[in-house]
Amino acid sequence: MHPLITELGLDGDPKLLHERRGTTFFKIGDTALKITDGLMGGREGEVLAALGADHYRAHGQHGGGSWLAMRWIDGTSLWDALEPAHRGHDTPAGRRAILTAAAEAAEALAELHAAGWTHGDLQPDHVVFEDQAVRIIDLACAQGPVAVPFYVHRGGLAHTTAPETAALILDSTDHITTTPEADVWSLAASLFWSWTRLPPTDYRDPQARRPELLADTAAGRHRDLAAARPWPFPAFEQAIRTALAHDPRQRPSADTLARLLRAALADPA
Repeated sequence: MHPLITELGLDGDPKLLHERRGTTFFKIGDTALKITDGLMGGREGEVLAALGADHYRAHGQHGGGSWLAMRWIDGTSLWDALEPAHRGHDTPAGRRAILTAAAEAAEALAELHAAGWTHGDLQPDHVVFEDQAVRIIDLACAQGPVAVPFYVHRGGLAHTTAPETAALILDSTDHITTTPEADVWSLAASLFWSWTRLPPTDYRDPQARRPELLADTAAGRHRDLAAARPWPFPAFEQAIRTALAHDPRQRPSADTLARLLRAALADPA
């Protein structure tokens, strides 16, 4: 058992869920405990506290690292929510399920943006559907109006990194300021990837290192959605393509994307 669990007085049988890249994650009863070697666990706690997130419990320092305690979120990720539609057949119920999940995800992102925050590392597992709530999680990279511990942000997961962010990562070693437009691209990439099980960038070498993958995204090597989709769905495909515009000025806001998806629900043909 990690000594911090005893120190915090957490009740329940600790279950180690993962331990990699300096982050250890436990489930103890109804508590999720994230312990990081550096500042990111505590940084995420400060973001959640600033947002008034109802699943936030506490955060602090531990040795040379930091920790975050949250209520366990018992929900379904965007990746898992779209899995039946990927493996299934084209049905009215399947179309409604896809559009509803996508619209709810866009609405949750719009709420985050309305509060003045950007995520910075949005990916399929960071959108979770829990009962009637949709939660954007893993906010350690978030940037917003409240001062939280600074770190040099260098982007998130390659598959969901926006082209303009990819170009900045490749062109400098500077801190990257996250943007709502980049978050919208990341959400659309997450929808594309969750539905097709393929990332939206058509990599020259899918096994290449991160810089080569980012170079393909920055260059606009878009995968053909019509060739990757499990079945045709024009309304959903159009929303994804619009939000994956290479030029961030051409992308809808998260709120506008949500409205497009809700409008498509009225006629999901």
